[in-house]
Amino acid sequence: MAISNPIQNTPKLPSFDVDHYLLRINCPKEHTPSFKYLKQLHKAHLLHIPFENLDIHMHNEIILDIHKMYRKIILRNRGGFCYELNGLFYHLLKQLGFECHLISAKVYKGNDLGPAFDHAAILVYFADQVYLADVGFGHSFLEPKQLTPGLVQMDYNSYYKIDRTIDDEYILLGSDNSFDYEAKYLFTKETRQFVEFIDMCQYHQTNKNSHFTKKKLITQATPQGRVTLTDDKLITIIAGKKEERPILNQDEFLVKLDQHFGIKLVRKR
Repeated sequence: MAISNPIQNTPKLPSFDVDHYLLRINCPKEHTPSFKYLKQLHKAHLLHIPFENLDIHMHNEIILDIHKMYRKIILRNRGGFCYELNGLFYHLLKQLGFECHLISAKVYKGNDLGPAFDHAAILVYFADQVYLADVGFGHSFLEPKQLTPGLVQMDYNSYYKIDRTIDDEYILLGSDNSFDYEAKYLFTKETRQFVEFIDMCQYHQTNKNSHFTKKKLITQATPQGRVTLTDDKLITIIAGKKEERPILNQDEFLVKLDQHFGIKLVRKR
C-alpha cells in the first residue's frame, strides 16, 4: 500500500551549489532519487563531514541560516551539530529531488527524555516505504533506517530497530549485540520547519546544562571505524578495537584536530 505524501505547502527553499557539496563528500551526482543513492549520500556525508561543537567553545554563534552553514561546512571544511548537519543535508536531498522533510526528536539521556526539538533528523519517502536519515547524531548508523516497527536492521557492527508507541510515536534503539538495546531518541512523523529549531539551537550553545557546552567534541566515521577527539582524549576505533590516548594540552588538541579532521584552528592567547 502506498504511503500518503505528508509534504504539502512546503515553502521555497534556499538553493546552493550542489556540485560543490557533492565534491565535499566525494559523492557523484545522480539525477534520479533512489534508496541506493540515498544510502550512498548518507554514508559519504558521515565519512567526510564530522560532528563537532567547536564553534560553541570558540564563542562563535551558530545561526540556522543555510548559506552560512554551507560556507562553514562545505567551503571551510568544517563540521557541525545536528541542526547544522541535518539541516544542510535536508536541503541537499530536496535539491536532488528526494521527497523528504525534517522531524523533531527528543533525546534520551539515561532514563530521562529531552524536550521537543532537542534533535533534528529527516524522513525520506519512496513509493512504499519511509526511511529515517540522520547525519547529525554523532556515533550512529551509517545507512538510513527503514521505518518499520520492530525490524532489526544491521549497520556494519551495530544493530538498530525502531519501535512504535501506543501514542503513535517512534523510538530509535541501538545495540552492539542485537540483544541489549538502548533508546536513542523519540520522534514522530510530523513535518517540522527549520525555524522551529532556533530556540533549542540557542539553548544547546549557551546553556550550562547542555552537554554541548561542557567540553569540545569532534567525531567522524572512517572506513575502518571512527575517530573522536575531546579536550582530554583521542579515541580511535579500528576494526572494532578501541584505543584511547590522552590529550595533554590545547596545543596537542589543535595538532590532532588538523591531523585527523583536516581542521586548522588558531589558538587564542
